[in-house]
Amino acid sequence: MTISVNCPECGKTLKAKESAAGKKAKCPSCGGTIQIPNVVEAVDAESLDDDYGGGPNFDDFSGMEDSGTAVEREPDRRPCPVCGEMIAEKAAKCRFCGEIFDKTLKKKKKKKGSSSDQEELTGVDWVLIVLCSGIACILGIIRMIQGNPTGGKMVLFAILAQLFWVFVRIMLEAAARG
Repeated sequence: MTISVNCPECGKTLKAKESAAGKKAKCPSCGGTIQIPNVVEAVDAESLDDDYGGGPNFDDFSGMEDSGTAVEREPDRRPCPVCGEMIAEKAAKCRFCGEIFDKTLKKKKKKKGSSSDQEELTGVDWVLIVLCSGIACILGIIRMIQGNPTGGKMVLFAILAQLFWVFVRIMLEAAARG
């Protein structure tokens, strides 16, 4: 059984499966929110069932079909599954919402994001570690609590710097005595 519904923003007539009744979806043409009516509210839903033999799967709300009563969909374009805007059929990335569809680009972005500058200690961090290791250790603990990946590194290097300065002090005291 198929339900026919008009987009309140652009006027396109769209078809949906009966299982989508009562749910909300995005119009693939304008991106507007459409309330799919319940089967009781759909006046001619039973007559559409024989004509169309089933509609799109609405599990992700991206499969709405244009029934052709309004402006036709451009042949080399498709709706973005995330935002509903019309994008090129073979687009690797949506120009409106920035969603990436190409698997290699997704992997590249994920890999790039994992080695971001946020995970590296800055020059100020290193100066703080070397000259004020106690304060750097406290700052590192605060960063760890906040979930910043530099926090653990900062605590580790601050402790190592503190041990280094203790060793230097012991060596200077031994040189002064002897």
